[in-house]
Amino acid sequence: MATKHDKYTEEEIASAVREAGGNLAKAAKALTELGRGEVTRQLVRAWLARLDHTEVGEEFNRASSLIKQRNAQAENAALRRDNKALITRLGTKEAIFDAVEQIVQGIKAGKPRFKPVPYVGAQAGTPMTVELLLSDLQIGKLSATYNTKIAFARLQEYARAVLFQIEQKKAAGYRVEKVLLALVGDIIESDKKHDNSGKATDSTTAEQLFDAMSGLFENVIEPLAKLGIEMEVVGIVGNHDWDGHGMNMFEPGKSMLSWTIYRSLELITRRCGYTNVRFNIPEGTYALSSIYGQTVLYEHGYGVANNEAALKRHKVNRSEQEQRHITYLRLGDKHTVTSFNSGQLVVNGAFFGSGPGGGEYSEIAGYSSIPGQWLGFHVPRKHRAMFTLYDTFVIQLGGIEE
Repeated sequence: MATKHDKYTEEEIASAVREAGGNLAKAAKALTELGRGEVTRQLVRAWLARLDHTEVGEEFNRASSLIKQRNAQAENAALRRDNKALITRLGTKEAIFDAVEQIVQGIKAGKPRFKPVPYVGAQAGTPMTVELLLSDLQIGKLSATYNTKIAFARLQEYARAVLFQIEQKKAAGYRVEKVLLALVGDIIESDKKHDNSGKATDSTTAEQLFDAMSGLFENVIEPLAKLGIEMEVVGIVGNHDWDGHGMNMFEPGKSMLSWTIYRSLELITRRCGYTNVRFNIPEGTYALSSIYGQTVLYEHGYGVANNEAALKRHKVNRSEQEQRHITYLRLGDKHTVTSFNSGQLVVNGAFFGSGPGGGEYSEIAGYSSIPGQWLGFHVPRKHRAMFTLYDTFVIQLGGIEE
C-alpha cells in the first residue's frame, strides 16, 4: 500500500513549504487542497527531514527555527503553569494521582452499564478465556506512516477485531467467561526518552499520557467491559515510558509514567461502575496471572532476545524466582508477532511497522515488521500435558491509516 508521501512529489512538498514562507500548517493545508488526502503539519515535518534542503531554500531554516521557537515557548509555558499548580496545590510526587482523584470525585459513580447475555448452543457448557495482548502502541511516535491520529484509528480497529472474534466464539456456543487484557508496555513514545526523542514525536509526553488514557479506555477497555464478562487488565511497564532518566532499578513499575496511565484507568473504570473489571498492576517489571490452572508471565521483554532458546531461558529464570511453574511467557518490545512451541512462548507485535527508507529508528536498524497484535483463546483441559491455549489470532493493523 502506498504511503501518503508517495502521493506527493518532492517538488510539490518543497514548493508548498516555500510558498507558505516556512509555515508548516499552511504548507499542510496547501497539500491537502490538492485533493489526495489530509496532510498534517507533523507529516510535512517528517517529509522535510527526507528532502534535499537546498530545494526548499531559506524557508526550511525558517520552518525549523519557528518549530524550535514554538516548542520552546509552549514547553516553558506549560512547565511554569504545571509547576505552579503542583507546588501550590499538591507539592508531592503523587500529585498527578491526587489530581486525577479530585477529577474523578466529580464523576457520579455509575451503575453497571452491561447486561450479560445467556449462552445457548451445543457447547454452552464449555468455558473460554480470551487472552489479549496490547503493546508498543507508542502514542506520540511520528514517522512517515504513523502518528497519534493513526494510532487512535488502529486502536479502534483492534477493539473491533477483538469484539468480532469474541462474538464468533459465542455464536459457536462457547461460554466466554473471562477476558484477560495484558497491556505489555511501551504505551507512549515519550519525547524525553533520549535527548533528541522530541524530533520523532508529534506531541509532548504530557499529551501522550492523556491520549493513551482516553484512547485505551474509550476504544478498548469500556467496549470490552460492556460485554458484562469478568475482565482482568494487566499493566506492565515498558522501556519507553520514562522521562529522561532510564528505567529505575527499584520498583520500576511504580515509578515509571505507565503507572499514571494504569492507575488512572483503574480509577476511572471503577468510578464508571464496571465492577466486572479488576486491574493487576505490579510494582516491579512483570506480573503473573492464571488461566485454568496454568500460570502466565507478562513482561515487556526489554533486553530479552527474540529466539526460542532465550525466551525459554527467561521463563525458567522467572520460574525459579517465583518458586512456581510458569507455563506461558508473553512479551512485547520486538515489534513483530512471534510464537514458539504451540503458543507457549509469544512475543507481541506493535501498532506500527517498519520497512524501506531508513526514516526512523527500527528502519535505520534494519528491521522489517508488520503492524499486528496477538490474541489467544483458552479452554480447560482434562489432561495435564495439554495447553489450555485452544486457538490464536493476529490482528493486522497495517492497512489502517486514518
